[in-house]
Amino acid sequence: MKKIYQIILTVLLIIIGALAIYYWDYILETLNVDPVLVYSIMINIFVYIGRTILIRILNFALGTRKIRFILVFIINIIWIVFIFELIFIISPQLGVAVISFLVVAISLTMEDRINTVTSGIMLLSASSFDIGDLIETNEIQGIVTEINLSYTKIRDFLGIFTYIPNTAVYNASIKKFTQKLSRLPTPEEEEKIEAKSYKKFLKKLEDIIAKEGKFTRYIKVVEVPYIADLEHVGDLLEEVFDKYEKRLGIRPYYYANTTVRDHLSITLQILSKNPQLVLRNTYPFIKDVLYALLSDELIAGSKNQREEGGK
Repeated sequence: MKKIYQIILTVLLIIIGALAIYYWDYILETLNVDPVLVYSIMINIFVYIGRTILIRILNFALGTRKIRFILVFIINIIWIVFIFELIFIISPQLGVAVISFLVVAISLTMEDRINTVTSGIMLLSASSFDIGDLIETNEIQGIVTEINLSYTKIRDFLGIFTYIPNTAVYNASIKKFTQKLSRLPTPEEEEKIEAKSYKKFLKKLEDIIAKEGKFTRYIKVVEVPYIADLEHVGDLLEEVFDKYEKRLGIRPYYYANTTVRDHLSITLQILSKNPQLVLRNTYPFIKDVLYALLSDELIAGSKNQREEGGK
């Protein structure tokens, strides 16, 4: 409704209300109606007028959209209560019928919305993950930047923001890379770990991260042509790991799977107390690792291409 029409309607209602008050006794005698019904109608007229004036004032005075929305919502709820009060005075059966119809209509049209809000409440109360955590859900990996009643907002490794409905998040499996470090492995548990580099990592991690703190562990598997001298792999990656230890605050580490014949599978673990650092440095780190492992082959391949091209 245009503003001019709302102003005209408000003025007319004010005039009608003033006349009704002036001729109040005459109206009751002439219409021969229940005074309670007439009082309810008059109250609803004044409530509507007051609602319109208050909304105008809020729209003009408040610049914050969220606060304005909440206040307008509360005002409208109060107005609806007065309308239903009038309907029940006219006919209780009509009031029950209207409420039943509205409940069915809202449940059908707002089913998805209600499920989304309910899922949002469950996510917020369950604390499965927090804002700032690095997670994977619905085949999307990234840092959680926002959780509200409607959606969960995630920033992935490419810097793209994805808005996932809470129903999809709540019903999906969640892989959490950011975790609380409640305790470190005992010496007996450490003895079961075969990889020496992993033991060194645990010792380093104990020195850097305090108990009950948070850290992010992101795992990435890369496959390269088989390297016969596995001890040489550590030497090739030493410089890369030194570089990213300064960036991440915790030294990355790896372990190699030698069960495959034709290639080598290397599991890289990227760690930091700050998940943002993991997000920013993962792709550059993997690129540097591959370049360090394959640099000789890349140079040899480029040399062969030039020789073949010269022929």
